[in-house]
Amino acid sequence: QADSLLSECYQGTGLFYRGDNGGKEVCARDCDPASGDTTCGGIVEDAYIVLYETAEECCTAEYNWIDVNLCAARTIEASFGKYWPDKDNAKCLKDSEMPSGQLDVEVYDSLDECCASGIFWLSKGECFAASGVAQEELGTNKFYVDWINEHCVKDCEGPAPCGGLAQAWDPLYDSSAACCAKVPGRTANDCLYTSP
Repeated sequence: QADSLLSECYQGTGLFYRGDNGGKEVCARDCDPASGDTTCGGIVEDAYIVLYETAEECCTAEYNWIDVNLCAARTIEASFGKYWPDKDNAKCLKDSEMPSGQLDVEVYDSLDECCASGIFWLSKGECFAASGVAQEELGTNKFYVDWINEHCVKDCEGPAPCGGLAQAWDPLYDSSAACCAKVPGRTANDCLYTSP
């Protein structure tokens, strides 16, 4: 009778283990799914299954091919605010809004990083637009030197003084005066881009 009482009362350790032992794609919690906790993969009964204190530890040890933060978020079913490249549709998506169906996807801290590294064949502006960012939200509104035309332009899309989005290698300046100081042979009056 003591054994049956123990089995009815025991709810697991709450620690994490490799999820495919419990029918999950990522790590699972050592607890009874009947408890209503969807992170549970079942109570571990086999001594050979390794248990980990945190989802991150489990993910690092058992799923090192998945980004540890993505794996941990999927394990505890938490929102994950990083971006992933949807290469089939040439855009970046925020995982908390549109979770990736692939666990081996690269993830990035910002839309800018995702576009630059994950959808590198598009310009920043094209990638941002494809990713749902409005045209007026693009750019920093700082200034950079357009060396081909030898004048300063604003880092934005639209009419002058916007000159398109700056490239990653373009130094940005807070004011047109600071930018114009870098363009030899131009005065502040004729340095700023005003029209095509």
